[in-house]
Amino acid sequence: GASLDSDEYSPSEGESDNDSIGSAIRTEKRPRGGVSFSQTVAVQPIPHSCTLTPLQRRRMYSTSVEVRQNKTKSKKEYRYDGYDWRHATEEWEMSVDMVTGELIHPAHEQLV
Repeated sequence: GASLDSDEYSPSEGESDNDSIGSAIRTEKRPRGGVSFSQTVAVQPIPHSCTLTPLQRRRMYSTSVEVRQNKTKSKKEYRYDGYDWRHATEEWEMSVDMVTGELIHPAHEQLV
């Protein structure tokens, strides 16, 4: 096992790399749509928000106005997709803003 101070995770006692679902050397087929995880991960500390500069905070966190705007935008997209996440518009179905390069959901395209 790993302690909280450790920078890496390794299998705990009784586990082995060969037992893991996410083993990179596993040769049998995984079920489609499954999820796997690496047995070794790097732990990165997350600084407390009070240690960030104002510029870092603005870049990392949304304002309440931005959250409301994103909520409205998401609701419009969800309505366009028939209120069913299984039919969500894929990236290849979106257009591209020629100036910013950002993808534009069809719900936001304006008729000319």
